[in-house]
Amino acid sequence: MCTRHQKVKRDTFAILATFMMSFPLGTIASPMSDTTQPLDIFYSNSLLSRTINIGFTLDAPVEGAWGHTLKEQEFTTIKNAGFTAIRLPVQWVARMDSVAPYSIDNKFIARVDWAVKEAMKNKLAIILDNHLDEQLMTHPAEYKERFLRLWSQLAEHYQSWPQQVMFEIMAEPHGALEKVWEEYFLQALQIIRQKNPTRPVLVGPVLYNLPYKINSLHLPPQDKYIIAAIHLYHPVQFTMQGEAWFPVGEPMKWLGTKWNGTDSEKAEIAQMLDRVSSWATLQGKPVFLGEFGVTDHADLDSRKAWITFYRLQAERHHFSWGFWNFGVDYSLFDIKTNTWRTELLNALIPLPLSRP
Repeated sequence: MCTRHQKVKRDTFAILATFMMSFPLGTIASPMSDTTQPLDIFYSNSLLSRTINIGFTLDAPVEGAWGHTLKEQEFTTIKNAGFTAIRLPVQWVARMDSVAPYSIDNKFIARVDWAVKEAMKNKLAIILDNHLDEQLMTHPAEYKERFLRLWSQLAEHYQSWPQQVMFEIMAEPHGALEKVWEEYFLQALQIIRQKNPTRPVLVGPVLYNLPYKINSLHLPPQDKYIIAAIHLYHPVQFTMQGEAWFPVGEPMKWLGTKWNGTDSEKAEIAQMLDRVSSWATLQGKPVFLGEFGVTDHADLDSRKAWITFYRLQAERHHFSWGFWNFGVDYSLFDIKTNTWRTELLNALIPLPLSRP
């Protein structure tokens, strides 16, 4: 099923992930500050072992427009809760010139730099995610140059920053981009590697990074610094209930749907992750379950049970994970009262690991 070398690396990640669960990331100081030695990609993935997505923030066309503005204290709050990393979805195209050379707004890149520094100050790894580019999804050829110019600029800007600052080439490729996704991400990766040869880069399959399509993801075997990213919100009748924006089905009619955690419900999810795990073993690549979450419209007990099961499945498969979301909808944190939704947080990070 796998070579001895691949199995050792997979087992090493399992050990590291367990180690990271047992000790706050801040107590392991050297990897977060030492840039002289490249980190093994399985170790880098272990830094993502407990990640929180800060969505509906910089992925909004204007920060604050979707209900949240980043605050300094939130990074410390996230760290103290027991998280090891932040995934920061960014709608870069909303902050780039619309014509060549497609320059990123200087004030905005400074804002992102501030967020990265706050994460690092709190000993949190951070993923800079390229999020929400519907023009690229629907007309990839027309917007390919802008896509590649984005990565040229980010690669140059962050070339001297430590490996704990990670890149995600494009979240959830879909639509017309699916036909050319491999060509596009390989070209972006080539651009990144010119100045960031050991930067961890996340790449996921087409169809919104769903596990169904993992076998269509062909990552270059010679590149030892890639993490495969998948997203899963299954079953959508439960996780997307009441979300009127959701483009499939009738989410308003799904209100009241519970997740009972039956054997068949659990088996369906486990089998999807088994497929990804088998693929990862053959490829010798670590996996990040970068998004899973459930709407605030679902009942609390079902949410707790669902979150607990997903978290345990990720850990059983030796995947790092990223919960969606921090503070706006699908929320783990109440930004109005500045308090965690404790029962949900405990489902992700059980006491006594979570808080001192």
